[in-house]
Order: sequence, then structure tokens, then C-alpha cells
Amino acid sequence: MSSPLRPRPDFSWLFLVAVLSPFCLGAEEPAAPAARAVVIPQVPRLWPLPPAAQATLDYAESSRADAWLRHPILGDPSFDSFQHHASNPFVRGEAPFQWPVNVSLLEDPRSGRWYAYVGHYLAGYDVGPGKPITHCRVYRSEDKGATWKHLGPIFADKSFTFDNDTQPANIAPDVSVLFSDGRYHMAYDWGTDNSTWATAFTPRDGADGGAGYAWAEQPEGPFHRAGRPIIRTSEFQRAFPSATKYRRPYGTSLHKRANDWLALTLVDSGPYFAWGQLAMTAKDPLGPWSAPVLVMSLEGGGFYPSPVEAFPAFVHGGYVYNPLTSVGANRNFQVILRAKLEDAHRPDAWELYQHGSAWHAAWAPHEGFGIWGQTFSGAVDAAGNLNVLFPSRCWPGGMGTINVASRKWDQPLRERGFVISAHSGPGLTLSRTAYRTFKLDAELALHGAAARIVWGYQAPLGNIGRADGKPHPLSWTRHWGLELTPAAWRLLRAGESGAPQVLAQGACPQAEKRTVTLALGDDGALEFVLDGARAWQGTVTASEGPLGLLLEPGTNLAVDRFAVKGVPGRAVWTWLASEALLGAGVNEGACRKTDSPLFRFHTGVVCTRHGERIKWNFRGRGFRLWLPKGPDYGRCTTELNGLPLGDLDLRAAEEQSSAVLLSREDLPDGFHALVVRNGGQPMPVDCLDALQ
Repeated sequence: MSSPLRPRPDFSWLFLVAVLSPFCLGAEEPAAPAARAVVIPQVPRLWPLPPAAQATLDYAESSRADAWLRHPILGDPSFDSFQHHASNPFVRGEAPFQWPVNVSLLEDPRSGRWYAYVGHYLAGYDVGPGKPITHCRVYRSEDKGATWKHLGPIFADKSFTFDNDTQPANIAPDVSVLFSDGRYHMAYDWGTDNSTWATAFTPRDGADGGAGYAWAEQPEGPFHRAGRPIIRTSEFQRAFPSATKYRRPYGTSLHKRANDWLALTLVDSGPYFAWGQLAMTAKDPLGPWSAPVLVMSLEGGGFYPSPVEAFPAFVHGGYVYNPLTSVGANRNFQVILRAKLEDAHRPDAWELYQHGSAWHAAWAPHEGFGIWGQTFSGAVDAAGNLNVLFPSRCWPGGMGTINVASRKWDQPLRERGFVISAHSGPGLTLSRTAYRTFKLDAELALHGAAARIVWGYQAPLGNIGRADGKPHPLSWTRHWGLELTPAAWRLLRAGESGAPQVLAQGACPQAEKRTVTLALGDDGALEFVLDGARAWQGTVTASEGPLGLLLEPGTNLAVDRFAVKGVPGRAVWTWLASEALLGAGVNEGACRKTDSPLFRFHTGVVCTRHGERIKWNFRGRGFRLWLPKGPDYGRCTTELNGLPLGDLDLRAAEEQSSAVLLSREDLPDGFHALVVRNGGQPMPVDCLDALQ
């Protein structure tokens, strides 16, 4: 999904937000965030809750879309209204190019035809001298994506070199094309033919990469490459050697503005596993281009979901929209950022337009890995439809696929029902409400392995790994649950560790859809009804907490009804230290993992590097920060949404167990970011309660 070069991944958040903070390359410290917000009127907000009395809330209605946890690694219950075309996929991988995993869409304004520009990769994004060259091929549809014709590669010249270079630069898998002023203009990422993963972040021996420009008289080409690139990795690193962790520019989309051109270029960071977006401008697409500015990233003090990766952006109604997809194991979460096109070169112009519920995976073999590639590529047509192409991979086998989906632009959500999926890793979501007793009536369609309806959830949330990251094992503890497979059910009690206790189990009748009723009373009496028949009745312990869904890998769950009768309270979501490292893009290995009873859940990290910065991006109305103290620790500074909160002194003569050292319970409901920075001494990192 990173192009043209991406290292093999390690396996180790709707719609009202405080803003993305500006951070320009070349500045040693990020600027404070500006105050911006955006509301999507089609998505009503959860609050205020009904009075503290019995109420029935159906969390499968799109009016309750704001009531669920969404996270790039944990999961996304998506209410999106996309219809996936029955003819999918229109491209399948073939050896040796098993991964056609990136794509951009052009709806040609002259002919009305659709063009798909598909990057063809070797499996695992393999690259190196002597290996087949990663490249782009163009496909054409004359019936709005129903059928496609393969027209061949976009570049035929296999000996192209940039001016004053000696190494051919034919690695060019990912492109975006627009029509303007009678020509078709292309931005593409490139690498020299001698590139390897060793040179991707450290150019040497003539190996280099970056973004380039080409033009053509027709959308299928031939495209003529400019003699100088838009940006080179080597020049980018020389110009900004220490100001930022971001090291390698690649996927680029090109946009025509009133008086100039805008290039939005993806940039990544190697061992930090953080991604950002550069903006450059030029009077002419042939250049020269301005110095790059980092307009989107997890730097600064504002909320920013992580880890997510972009390319390509699209323009509609005077705005440029930038979809980003999770690079976690499941790749089932999207966020959309946007800016006014004429202002998009400025960091403060960008806002969080949509957080989750932007796309879902269908239960189909050719979508078996979620979106496996950068993200979906969109265009809004004259009839007001958002048409997208998206990459995935087949299950089993792993061959790449390219697919089509469409929805009405002004109807982003379906009236009711959501889909949540887990592909290469487990997935989960939680309600923003908590119940002690309740009656749940659910209608759902379960495909694949297993899904668990949970209640009384009191486990912490976190992740293991970043690229291909998965939920932390502790997130599967401390709850009651009803686990369903296509053929069986189990009633479970998950404790603080180990396998859950099985309280009861039974067989499920074969059914495409099924109904579930769970009723838990004050006395702990639990009744479970499956498909209209009582399956179990007994007594359990009633414990307050959110309701939720936990999915095993290889599971797709479509929920049409999730009606809860009870007294809803505000939930607490607890985020582990791993979320703080993820949110700041801390270099893997820079912090020491520590298992100790001094930490709340007996696990945390200690950051030893002077000035190390951690960041919890969280959703809610308040927070509680838990940290231990001890003789080895010192002072640290704190910021909330880019504004100083003061210092914390973590030094104590003797070790002290983790406790709440900082809290706020009066924040406006929305997205927030808490930054804690090491003052020189080692800094322990424990957990954060996000108050819903």
C-alpha cells in the first residue's frame, strides 16, 4: 500500500473535532492548533441521553451512528451506504504481479468514459534489481464500471531517466490523472530501477524516488514524462534533515486551482510508522515546485487518527477531499479530511470531515482483506453519485483485486444497519453508553468465524504493532459475552487473563439471519433467546459497562437491529500506553516495555529519551490520566488540544502505584488530544480513561 516502495509490514477517531494542528517542515517545534470544527448534518449526535429512566435506544439506526467506538486498529461499525458492484472484481492479480493493490479513477469529462489506473506490484511489495518492474496499467469502461478493457501500461519507454541522472526510473506503479486546459495531467510516484528497500529511506548509489509529472493528449496515453521530478527523496532529506521524522515522499495527486497547481504527496517515516501529507504548489505543472509543507500529520497538539495512509485525493464543490485508510491488520477504517481547494496548501485549512462509517467490506472472497492498498479513489458525477474504485485481496490465496462501489454523495449513511468486519486480525467496537441491567433485541447476519456480543465491558483498549497492528490481548478480558458462530453459541465470562470461562453452550440452527434477545435483571437473572426460542436461563453477576462486539479474524457481521432497553449511562473507555505511542508516532524501540504491578493493568512503558512526546487521541467529554511515581522518574509537561495544562512531578522517594494525577471532566463532547512530554528524566506511561 505504500508506493512505489514499502517495507514488509511488522506483525507485532462523528464528525465534530478540534483541529489538526499546523506543522510546517523546517520548524523545530509544531505550532499550536487553530480552533476549527465541522459538523456533518446527516449524522445526528448521540447526546443528550434520555433522562435517567428506562429508555429503548436502537444503536443500529444511523441516528445513533455517533454512539460507537471507531478506531484505525480496533475497528469501525460502518453505516455507509455504498453499493458494491455485482461485477467485482474487474482486475485480479496474476503472477508475477500478484498485487494490483492501488488504483485511481478518472471520469473523463470529454468522453464520459471511466479510466482506472492500477498499480501492479510483486507480492509483498517486493522490489530490487533483476526483478520485474512494478508499474501502472490503464483500464477503460464505457458503461460506468460494469465492464472494463485493459489498454496496457501507461509508460512504454523502459529507458527513461530524469535530466542529469544515470539510473533509469521506471518503477512507477501509482498515478492520478486529471483533465485541464485540453490535456491530461498525471502525477506519479517513481523509483529508479536499482532501488531496494535498503535505499528507499536512504538513497545512495544513484538509487532515488519521489513524485513526478507527465502529460498526454488522451487519457490512455501515451504520457510524456517531465525531465525533472516534482520532488526527490534525496533532495527532501537534504532540505529537512532533522526537523521531522518524515523521510520518503511517494503517492501524489495533482489538482488544478484558479491560478496555480497543487500537489498533495504522501510521506512516511520508516520505524516511526507515521504518515503525513505534503503540499506543494507551482504555476506550471512542469515546475518549479514550491518547498513542501506538511499539511496533515499526527504532529502538533490536535486530534489526528493513527495509523492511516492516503492517496489519492479528489475535488468536489470547491473542496479537496482526502480519504485515508487504516494500515492496521484489518484495513476496515477510513477517515476523510478536507480543505477548500484554494487554501489546501495551508495546514490550518484542513479539517476532519468524516471519522469512520465511510466504507465497509462486503462478505465476498475478493474483499477478504479489507481495503488492501492506499484507500478508495473517488469522483462525484453529474448525477450526484460518488463512484469509487478500491483495492483488496482475495481470501484465500491473497491475490490482489480492484473493485467498484457507488453511493449518493448527499446520502453517506444508510437509514439503518451497520457492518463491522475483521480480516487478518481481531476487531472490536464499544458503545459510548454503559448499562448495568438491560434487555437487548438484535437482528444480525454473521459470516465467517465468530462474533461476541459483550456487556459489562471493563477491559482496557490498546494495540499490538502499528502497520498490520492488532488489538491488545488485554482488550479481550474483563467482560461477559455471548459468542456466536454459524453453527454454535457459547455464554462466556472473561476474567483478567487467560481463556474465558464457558458458562453454557449449544448449537445454532442454520440461518442466513438470526435474532438474539439478552435480558439481564437487577438480581443477575439472565435470559438468552435465539431465533425466538429460549436457549438458556440462569444467574450471572451484573456489572456496569459498555455493550460491544468482538470479532475473531475472518468475520463479517451485518447488524440490522441493536435495540437496548435500560437506563443508559456514560461509558468509560480506558486506553493503554500503546495508544499514546501510536498517537505520537514514537519510534519503535525508543521506549522500554515494562511489566509491573505498579501499573494499573500490570503493563506499561518507560520513555527514556529526553523530550520524548506521547499523545492520546481520544473521544469523549473528559479524561483521567493514570501514572505511577518513583525515584527514577522526573518532571513532564502536559498539553490538551495544543494548550498547556502544566507540569507533573513523577519523582517520589519510593515507588508508588499508578493513580489519577491529572483529570478534566468538563470538556465539550468531541475529539481531543492529550500530549505528555518527557522533561529529561525517564517517564512512565500507563493509561488514560476517556469519559464518554
